[in-house]
Amino acid sequence: MSFKSVNVLRILFVLLLCLGVIAGSVEAAKLTSAQRRELASIKKNLGKVSSLIRQKKYEEAQEATDAEEKKLEQLAADAMLAETDPILVSTKKLIALRRKLLEKGMGGGKKVAGNQGISFETQIAPILNERCVNCHGAQRASSNLKLDTFAGMKQGGRNGVLLTPGNPNNSLIIRKLTATGNQRMPRNGAPLALNQIQLIGRWIAEGARFDGQKETDPIGASTKKKKEPVKVVMATGDEKVSFMEDVAPWMLDFCLRCHSGNNPASEFSVVTFEDILRGGESGSVIVPGKPDESRLWHLVGLQDPIKMPQGQALLKRKNAQDLKTWIAEGARFDGKDAKAALRAMVPTEDEKRRAELATLSPEKFADLRRENAESLWKRALTKEKAEILETDEFIFYGNVSADRLKQISAWAETQADALRKMFNDKQKPLWKGKLAVFVYKDRFGYSEFNQTIEDRRIDRTVTWHSKVTPIYLDAYLVLQDVGDEASADAPDLQTNVIAGLTNAAIQRGAGDVPMWVSSGLGLLLASNGSSSQTYFESLRQQALEAAPKVTRPEQLFAEGTFSPAETSAVGFTLVEFLIKSGGLPKMALLLRELKSGTAIPAALTKVYGSNLRTLAATYARTLRPGRVKK
Repeated sequence: MSFKSVNVLRILFVLLLCLGVIAGSVEAAKLTSAQRRELASIKKNLGKVSSLIRQKKYEEAQEATDAEEKKLEQLAADAMLAETDPILVSTKKLIALRRKLLEKGMGGGKKVAGNQGISFETQIAPILNERCVNCHGAQRASSNLKLDTFAGMKQGGRNGVLLTPGNPNNSLIIRKLTATGNQRMPRNGAPLALNQIQLIGRWIAEGARFDGQKETDPIGASTKKKKEPVKVVMATGDEKVSFMEDVAPWMLDFCLRCHSGNNPASEFSVVTFEDILRGGESGSVIVPGKPDESRLWHLVGLQDPIKMPQGQALLKRKNAQDLKTWIAEGARFDGKDAKAALRAMVPTEDEKRRAELATLSPEKFADLRRENAESLWKRALTKEKAEILETDEFIFYGNVSADRLKQISAWAETQADALRKMFNDKQKPLWKGKLAVFVYKDRFGYSEFNQTIEDRRIDRTVTWHSKVTPIYLDAYLVLQDVGDEASADAPDLQTNVIAGLTNAAIQRGAGDVPMWVSSGLGLLLASNGSSSQTYFESLRQQALEAAPKVTRPEQLFAEGTFSPAETSAVGFTLVEFLIKSGGLPKMALLLRELKSGTAIPAALTKVYGSNLRTLAATYARTLRPGRVKK
């Protein structure tokens, strides 16, 4: 066997080991010598409890049992013992036996309460409300993750289940809180204090118990006082200012982010009309009929500088004047239900825009696409005139030659037809108002678009990207002309066109799909019939090198695990593996599940009927040279 073959097998062995195929099972955590002595002390002291019970010293026996149970919980948390660990199970049984003896000795009429451990409602919920719910709550659920209820926390989000009761190290929430770079949560904010992370870890080690009333209640609700009723006066219809039409829209746009959820700023919520009337920590903020006595009017219209909305310069003078008039007219309500969420009754700007765009004819929508494309081109390259080519499906803008645009157009039209067949979609064009395609002859133009329009710097390996919003207000693909010769390190332009259009097609409508899926599918389609396989073979080699970096199966399928280049490589081989396993119909079903909001692990299990560990292990074996058909 050659050195190269041995090296490949070693890499494969490491990959399989990382994915848990060879390991089989995880050993129970090993205790240090100090922890073993502590465990022995706990068991010895529990033995003394029996003597106290025989002497009918029940209070001392209960205090001693509680103390030893608390020590055991701390030991389990420090040693990261799973709930099923034999050491933990046997010692807990010993404690339970002592409590039964206590109950029997005390007459059996009263159950002896044990140490309840860390409280979710009083200790964990406040941390989540303060640091997490703004981005992962009812009003905004980043990555399809909602932490405003315990039910949402148990369900997890797009990246998988958050909690593994009894095992903090295997819980996604702990990994996210302790990660580095942009993978750490809270994103773009200060990290949680170490003692807060440790508290959450201990709570998980204890079994991640919920001690509220209903898992669907807002977290921490059981510890809060019941809201006092407020008096709502209905509008007569003769008012100059309508709350629902003139006040609620801007209040939701500017105030809802800070004044919502389970821990609104200053305890003032604008989620419902009753919440607004109820006020906050300083009491009522509105005195009907008296703007000058209303704290909300002072904050929005009188103080210098204006205090609210905080950090906003977009509130118009008319908005403030409408608020004053509305209060002066009695702060009356002209909606249907004062207890219902205003957001459900007041359309967002996006919803208004969606309704407006829905009325546009295909011709008018194409006019809008031309206007937007022209504006984007001029903003990115102000002094360079674009070559323009329009077809039934696309509007091309580029600083390449007219012949080059025609060549790209031919590739694009062919791929659009192929995508229509794949998705069984008869719509033409595939994108409402057509898809704008920007082609830049060099890196400078492509970088300028990213910095000026997208406000970002990109990895040097990225040479295309697409953006299609749910209402098609934006629908474009941006390409750097990388030439027609692929190398082991970079694809050719035709590959990027096919991959980019595939991604743009998947982006249509609501819902997100991980980049490894959309990019991988596009690259796989590009590889079929490609005259140069050098680049695609290098992707397989990159995947073989990148995949062993993961230590858990769910990381392999999660968004953001790999660099952009590695994402392309792993995505290409993963999608190739999934299509070989279940064909295009199952891949289409997987896309539908992901677009509907199903978390990646649940979607893969549902469509392919296997858990992540099995899928990851089988995929790992396909990476061995010679196993994948070329």
